[in-house]
Amino acid sequence: MIDAPLALAFTAGMVASINPCGFALLPAYVASFVAGDDASIAGHRRIARAVVVSLAVSVGFAITFVAVGVIFDAASGWLRQQMPWLTIAIGAVMIVVGIAAIAGWKPRLPFRGPEVTPSRSALGMVGFGFTYALVSLSCTLGPFLAVTGFAMQRSFVGGLTTYVTYALGMGVIILALSVSAALAHDSLVGTLRSMSQWAPRLAGLLLVASGAYAVWYGRHELEVYAGDLQRDPFVEFGLNLQTRFIVFTESIGAERIAIAVLAVTAVAYATLRLRSARLASAAQ
Repeated sequence: MIDAPLALAFTAGMVASINPCGFALLPAYVASFVAGDDASIAGHRRIARAVVVSLAVSVGFAITFVAVGVIFDAASGWLRQQMPWLTIAIGAVMIVVGIAAIAGWKPRLPFRGPEVTPSRSALGMVGFGFTYALVSLSCTLGPFLAVTGFAMQRSFVGGLTTYVTYALGMGVIILALSVSAALAHDSLVGTLRSMSQWAPRLAGLLLVASGAYAVWYGRHELEVYAGDLQRDPFVEFGLNLQTRFIVFTESIGAERIAIAVLAVTAVAYATLRLRSARLASAAQ
């Protein structure tokens, strides 16, 4: 059993993985992860790759959270109040990229495609983790600092540990998505191929919607800092979605969810590896 501050950070990280600002990047992650698998690769190897990729993404999370946490721990209150402008800027970039995708532009992702070398793929996934964490923080910076900020005040090492634990909480959700994609590889490949013509445009629509929410959220935060405490139904809609995930996570327990994800991953790997060994033995 981990201590209360780390347990809180781990739970908050899980919850933060599902947020209106970063959610649009998850379909692109799953699609790119599946696209990077050769259909001939054995199932247990796809599970192993899911674990490695999730670890790489989690490293990107940790780098982002440690950097942001250390910077804001040393920052003045004035600098923190300027964060909504960064939220608005990130949202604006997402809108532009989304519109470009709708118009037919296909961005080149460093981790996409089976031809990418393992080392480059790992670096690409770290980059994805950095990007996803930064975009997510545009909507979750307040809760992130509230959960992790006090740890840095106790000790520098304790603060870093809390940030990494927060990243691991997000990483568990990414691992669950990755393993699910690996297990459903064949059906996903067929679906992605049938969606190949309009999926980028759908992703573009999601990016535009998420970017618009980020811009609106940043505008709302500026109004709050200016003293306007009126409720915003659009912002509350996004917060309500997160609240439902919080209630679900707390009802089960973040530690239990993590153990279940790891157990399913281990069992799936062992089962698929045993089946692969039996098929290889029968073919001899």
